[in-house]
Amino acid sequence: MADTMLGAYLPGGRRVELRDVPVPEPGPVQVIVEIRASTICGSDLRAIYREHTGTGAEAYRDVIAGHEPAGVVVATGTDCRRITVGDRVALYHIAGCGVCDDCRAGYMVACTSRRRAAYGWQRDGGHARYLL
Repeated sequence: MADTMLGAYLPGGRRVELRDVPVPEPGPVQVIVEIRASTICGSDLRAIYREHTGTGAEAYRDVIAGHEPAGVVVATGTDCRRITVGDRVALYHIAGCGVCDDCRAGYMVACTSRRRAAYGWQRDGGHARYLL
């Protein structure tokens, strides 16, 4: 794996910026996904042609765009148990804390933890070669 990769950012004003960024490394319960597909949806189009919308927890945080990615796991953190290298995955657009009642029931969109974040809006998304 290379040390850097290109990531696509959507700053608004009809612009897309490609930036050279470090390839992420997995923490103890994280994985690295090599992206095979990352779509552009209506949220991305709004971001390209206008400024990102939202304030507070929903605000865009100048991260790599792309919140509908899929790919193959290429690295795992030390404490991963269910997901292994070679697994094919599609990522839900929001990642919750993983431990609250809503997350455990599969409703990460309802997670109220401060760690809840949308890929491509509050945490790096799929418009790059690798995703944490």
